[in-house]
Amino acid sequence: MRLLPGEYIQGLRRLDKAYRSQLQQLVGEYELTPGEMAVLLFLHNNAPELDTASDIVRCRDLSKALVARSVESLRQKGYVTLSRDEHDRRVIHLALSEKSRPISREIERRQSLLWSRLGEGIEPEALNAALETLSRLIHNAQNNLTGEDTHADK
Repeated sequence: MRLLPGEYIQGLRRLDKAYRSQLQQLVGEYELTPGEMAVLLFLHNNAPELDTASDIVRCRDLSKALVARSVESLRQKGYVTLSRDEHDRRVIHLALSEKSRPISREIERRQSLLWSRLGEGIEPEALNAALETLSRLIHNAQNNLTGEDTHADK
């Protein structure tokens, strides 16, 4: 079954919607704002490689103001800790605190559940190939948006 180009984009939106709905309940359960959940989710999935507010703004395409408010609120609630970079004091690294562990465990559980549902009936090799291809498509789309060269030999 081959889809039309627009159907692929719509399919990606559905994947995003399924992912967000899987985690949306946590917002209410832990009395978080969607922005706070976005920060926690980002740190859960990407820290310590990507662990600054600037990383979140860049990778999630969120506003600086939203990320700053969310980080400060999460700090006040005790869900994240902040530490200055030892080489560049202007850089502040974010980390999930001990208090955030139950949320992290639930994020992990819900992500695993979603991935197992999405992968039903797909051989692991085929799923890996699809994810590698999707990663390349996303990379190429980002390069297209930023005007970078996207030769296939990269």
